[in-house]
Amino acid sequence: MRLELLCEMALVYRHEDLVGGQYVMLRPYGSEEALVYGEGDGTVEGPRLTGKLRWVNHPRQRSDAVVLPDVHGIIRTKDDAVVLFSLQGRTVFQDGKGVQLLTVLFDAEDERYRWLNNTLCVLEGVIQSRRVQARVYMCINELLE
Repeated sequence: MRLELLCEMALVYRHEDLVGGQYVMLRPYGSEEALVYGEGDGTVEGPRLTGKLRWVNHPRQRSDAVVLPDVHGIIRTKDDAVVLFSLQGRTVFQDGKGVQLLTVLFDAEDERYRWLNNTLCVLEGVIQSRRVQARVYMCINELLE
């Protein structure tokens, strides 16, 4: 398998008065385990996928402080197609930054982007100051080549 760059993503948490900040974190069970809710906007730029995005994240934090993102969102491409996406994986915080390794799945109805429906992708990202900077790579099965 080889990885091929699909796009770069920039995701920024919205600052909403409803939640009093960029996200809500609750520890309802009296331990380090937590439930989180956040939402935001962003951009995606790459040779095959470019546009604006909106997303929501409802991760949980394990007792060891590792966060398990559960992001769902929508991309409006520059050529006006709609692509849905989801991100899941692990975020480990160290030195004030969140280091992310996630899987990425896309779904598209538009014929120009339907190839994404069968493409498994991975994301490497860093969270810092309400902002995620990430690269998304397509996993290419070299056994078929």
